[in-house]
Amino acid sequence: MEAKKYICPVCKGKDLYLKHEASYVYSYVLDSDAPGMKNKEIFSLFLYDRREQTESLEYVECDKCKTRFQSDLLFGSLDKSDFTLYD
Repeated sequence: MEAKKYICPVCKGKDLYLKHEASYVYSYVLDSDAPGMKNKEIFSLFLYDRREQTESLEYVECDKCKTRFQSDLLFGSLDKSDFTLYD
């Protein structure tokens, strides 16, 4: 089975990427040895006590013209004639 790709409807570019951006707030409990209950000897950023996602954005971007399409709108139209398939 051959994989099918999609063509950008703006510039006809053939490289579309699904991108996911997210922002997080990392929290560390302040104690006497190092910030965070998991940091006993040295402070390591990845040993956080709590992580909260504050924002999230998912979109499809054309690598050629950098046009962004909202993924929820795009997924509904990928199988329709709005986007041209090539093999």
